Amino acid sequence: MKYNPKVLLYILMLSTMGINTPLSIIGIISQISEYFNTSIAISGLYVSSFTFTIAVTGLFIPIFFSKYEIKKTFITILGIFAISNILIIFTHSIYIATFFRVLSAVFYPAFISIALTFCEKIAPAGQEQDYITKILLGISIGSIVGLPITTGFGTIFGYQVAMSWIFLFNLITLILIIIFFPSIPGKSKSYEMPLSSIKSKEFILATLGIIMMPIGASIVYNYLPYFLQTVSHVYTYKLSVFLFAYGVVSIFGTWLGGKLIYKKDKATLIVFQLVCAAVFLGIYLLSDNLLPVLILILIFGILDGMGYNLIQYIETSVLPESPELANGIFLSVLNGGIALGIAIGGFLVDGFGVMSIFTSGIVFLLLAFLLLVYVIFILKIPLKY
Repeated sequence: MKYNPKVLLYILMLSTMGINTPLSIIGIISQISEYFNTSIAISGLYVSSFTFTIAVTGLFIPIFFSKYEIKKTFITILGIFAISNILIIFTHSIYIATFFRVLSAVFYPAFISIALTFCEKIAPAGQEQDYITKILLGISIGSIVGLPITTGFGTIFGYQVAMSWIFLFNLITLILIIIFFPSIPGKSKSYEMPLSSIKSKEFILATLGIIMMPIGASIVYNYLPYFLQTVSHVYTYKLSVFLFAYGVVSIFGTWLGGKLIYKKDKATLIVFQLVCAAVFLGIYLLSDNLLPVLILILIFGILDGMGYNLIQYIETSVLPESPELANGIFLSVLNGGIALGIAIGGFLVDGFGVMSIFTSGIVFLLLAFLLLVYVIFILKIPLKY
């Protein structure tokens, strides 16, 4: 069956944005607590259950779905998202809501992994990384731009309205796939786990290296609002506007990362860690000077967006024979690293003060730098480009 690859690319980009909007409810934790009549701590667990589930299921769910017809897989997953979201809107039990939030998160890695693999296959020669970047942009836009939209609906109209726009977005993308997406078969043969590659020194060290990146970035990113309020004295709407600007430059960073990876992959992978560490050091040293700090944080936003491309690129390079598994591990590393970063950052802020997030972020980035230098230049792992 003939199809236009660009049409399919943008449908999948929109769909990726849609299934990432559930991540944006972090901005309405207080409304969640009020709606379900529960504590902030329990509401926080409800919100974070999505990320923790992805970190676990990304290791095996994409493999399971890779053998099935692609259109049916996408329809099934988006259908589960739509049904789960409509039930979440109307239930008053946080336990039922958590069950359906976790249920949809179980299938999230399969959609993203297959979308990344499929878009790379249908891309015209020389445009593979551009197609991958578009899907990664969908991940970034869905959660970053979705945050102020969800927060706005939640604070003005309440929890149910905030969840309703997430449901409608996913429903629209489901309809687009039903109408416009062609029937495309999955893998014809049963999947065999590439155990030799997974047990290799190259894979283990590369994965250890790249998980240090989201840990280091997450330690800083998730406590930036607290830093800006307590140290830089940026409050209320100014803080919201600045964090939105951070999100916008982060989206630009995802686009830029795709371009740099394609042109200078080794240099981008190595220099990234050092530049990001230098930015953290600059914020630490200039914390009393608002303007330089804000500029450095925006630079960090660009680097944060680039991280999506770097992690995905390394994993698909060390597991070239199994792109679905590689993309699933990418999602596990990304979400697992974020979750660990949040936990480590909370401990650091409580025990050593908010400035410790920057020194700790530097440590994790330098560990990533050392490990990636070793696997790229000493072990000489074959990179895609």
